[in-house]
Amino acid sequence: MARTTDSEVKQIISLNVLTDTTPFITTANLLVTQHLGTSGISSDLLAQIEKYLAAHLVALHPDERQLKNQKLGDATDTYGGDFGKMLDFTQYGQMVKMLDYTGTLAGVGGESVEIDTITVDNE
Repeated sequence: MARTTDSEVKQIISLNVLTDTTPFITTANLLVTQHLGTSGISSDLLAQIEKYLAAHLVALHPDERQLKNQKLGDATDTYGGDFGKMLDFTQYGQMVKMLDYTGTLAGVGGESVEIDTITVDNE
């Protein structure tokens, strides 16, 4: 059972398009339960970690990316975050890292992988 609610998540993140954070709460709950459920962290702190992790997952959604800079002439939008940075990608993920004093969630996902492409000219 989830430790946080849709309304609690919406109190910490402004939504652009999405109206229901329940799928993100479900994922956050699974991760928190799996990785921290028996860690000895209090249930109140686990609820806070789950709330911020759900907000982090919401912020990763293409419709909810955090606009960092916007330019009208020649229409340039720049979004915050740097993919591949895991929890460091959003301020919500950074809060998860702070709240999870075991450091467990910071290690979930393993090493990041970088893929380069090579273009071959067949002429």
